Amino acid sequence: MTLLQLPTDAQSFLSLFERSWDSVVDDLHGWCGGFRARPESVQRPLETVFGHLGLLLITLVSLRHSDEYRHPRKEVGPDGGHGQTGHDCDSLCVPLVRDPAVRRAIAEHYSPDAWIPGHDTSEIEPSASARSEWNSIDFDTVRFHRHGTTSFILAGYPVGAAHGRRRQLALKCLVYPFLQVPTIVRNTAEYYSKYGVPSRDLRHLVQIWASSASWILMDYVPGETLAEHLDRRRGNTPGSASADRTTRRPAAAAREIEIDVLADLGRELFAAMAELEQAGLRHCDLSPSNIIVASGEEGARPSFIFIDLGVNYLYTHALPGIGGPDATYVAPELRAGGTGTNRTDLYSVGQLLVAISGAPGGSDGTVPDLFYAETPVMARFIEDLVDGQPTRRLLLFRPDPPPAPLYPQLRRFFDEELAAMAATRRGRVGQVRIRWLAALLDLFMPLAGAPARQWQVWRIRRSQGLYRHPRRSMHIRWLLTASWLSAAAWYVAATVLVTWWLRDLGWDWGNQAIAFLQQATGTPSDRFPYLDDLRQPDYPISDFAENLPVRMVGLSFLLVGARYYQNLFAGLTPLVAGLSQGWLSLLAIVAELHMRLFAVAAFLLVLPPTLVQGRWWSVFTPVGVLFVFICNWSCLSFARLALRRAKAAQLSTVPAGRVAGLDAFSGWTPSAAFYAVTCGVIGTLIYLDLVKDVYVYAGAVTAINTVLFYVIKCSGRSAADVRTGLGRAFLAAERLRYAAEGRVPRPRVGD
Repeated sequence: MTLLQLPTDAQSFLSLFERSWDSVVDDLHGWCGGFRARPESVQRPLETVFGHLGLLLITLVSLRHSDEYRHPRKEVGPDGGHGQTGHDCDSLCVPLVRDPAVRRAIAEHYSPDAWIPGHDTSEIEPSASARSEWNSIDFDTVRFHRHGTTSFILAGYPVGAAHGRRRQLALKCLVYPFLQVPTIVRNTAEYYSKYGVPSRDLRHLVQIWASSASWILMDYVPGETLAEHLDRRRGNTPGSASADRTTRRPAAAAREIEIDVLADLGRELFAAMAELEQAGLRHCDLSPSNIIVASGEEGARPSFIFIDLGVNYLYTHALPGIGGPDATYVAPELRAGGTGTNRTDLYSVGQLLVAISGAPGGSDGTVPDLFYAETPVMARFIEDLVDGQPTRRLLLFRPDPPPAPLYPQLRRFFDEELAAMAATRRGRVGQVRIRWLAALLDLFMPLAGAPARQWQVWRIRRSQGLYRHPRRSMHIRWLLTASWLSAAAWYVAATVLVTWWLRDLGWDWGNQAIAFLQQATGTPSDRFPYLDDLRQPDYPISDFAENLPVRMVGLSFLLVGARYYQNLFAGLTPLVAGLSQGWLSLLAIVAELHMRLFAVAAFLLVLPPTLVQGRWWSVFTPVGVLFVFICNWSCLSFARLALRRAKAAQLSTVPAGRVAGLDAFSGWTPSAAFYAVTCGVIGTLIYLDLVKDVYVYAGAVTAINTVLFYVIKCSGRSAADVRTGLGRAFLAAERLRYAAEGRVPRPRVGD
């Protein structure tokens, strides 16, 4: 009766006993820890008392762990394992359960025949098979394993053979005060009938042996939780993976998506979900602490085993609390009402993919920034799983309806998006391990490797048969064409500019093809065939000092133009918004027009001053900056409107607060406007010969273009953050499109 009446929270315990849990636990630990050191004459009459006090101590420690988990006031490991509950289980719980007197007390209090007051015994009467399984436990082999939210878990062996062989068992014992909650008692008693799968061929579900009102008996699964596995694999301290999800770092400041880990563990996750679906079950509490990673043979892929199926008592409101560190993985509808559908587990699967990827996420449930910094294909897939509204999940990736199984189809979608994501990594400078060296090498790649990435993605989509798919292609053919056109235009303009600069220096390029063309057309050896015919008479060639401004400014615009387009826009298109969203669709077309025009903007701006009239550079400079302003404004206007509409439609895939990448991008627009006005005024004065400081102005423009725009804004972290912000907005517009068109997946059984 004392165990049942213990308070389940720290404040109630303090109010009732006027002593804190910590002080009572310390006193009991001291007494129990020194009991076996006393003379045998003292131990013998107190043996039973010691056993019951040992169980009381385990109960208090378990209650404290549960309270810390449900009301986290300090770091609690995502697995709820050893060393994360304010005590050391290896020195407290493990020795206690090792003592025969404590094991006898546990066997007595958790026996199927133990009296549980306040409950209708007809509802929780253990079956004959449950009594038989209980009686088969060899309590001499029982040891402490770990704490749960409302339980402590023991491991041991049955007497002789169980189910034909001696299998190790796990005994999940409800902490006694929770036996006062009818929902917990009833669900525990019915656990075997709900989740006991007869087949033993399923390798991803723990085998349940029996259940009673106060315990569940099942296979012991050796291994570590997924949270522990990820921490160990990444060399983190326990709990760091959980802590990492509470912060949102800029995309470029974090490490890259761990594609190899995502591939191995993500595929295993979908395989386990397919087996769960095959068994006709839903998990409803899928989190890293409820997945055991069973280690196989050397080099074999880890195997996932699901434990603790069923809605967590926190979400049925049977227990007070805020959900603990695993609440991030639980679907909003389940957190709000304690009930779910077949789409509830989709949310958890998406959040688990985020955790597996190594991307630092937030507690708001949105996909982390890191997924958008490269190609957003995987972000798009995960968004389709973690939408806060169940009816909006699988809005874009529409599987075949039942009887076709769901999760094998999702596994195929996952593999396809993973292949497209991996294609963008091939040959990329960012793969260089030394970050400063990678950043330095990246500065020598004006095209940022984007044409090669678009080519790789197109090849993958073509091999998958998706490059023409109305929803899955994301206009990859159009993006590839524009990226390659931009690259070709850049190479042509850069070749002409460098050649003309060499001519200013008086160098002989020694090109036999040009010499042949000169002879064939009768062009003098000091003139370039055809192109020199465009040059105005007062534009001298072989005059290095006179032509230095047009060459410097032209080269800087070529660098910035290529970098600006390829590193920001080459993999994105607002056309995913469709044509049915009114003003948003119109802005999408305007933004798309400006984005693709910028693919050749530098080519069109640099060649006229280079080939026709060098003095024009002072006029074309403000024109180029003005076009940057217009492009920034149109993209930003579309992105802001898309995000406003997404928030108004309560699209949970969009962060509720500000989007950092767009905040940075919004500062580019007024600065471009100011830069354009300044260049326009000074450039006009220079063109009219009213200002003589030509070299100062040209040097300033070259420095601003090269350092501020090329090196700082269009490279590294700044570019990644802008891509992230734009990617979020573009995908939000796409989700709005399909939600508005009513393209919701056909209902599945159980929805």
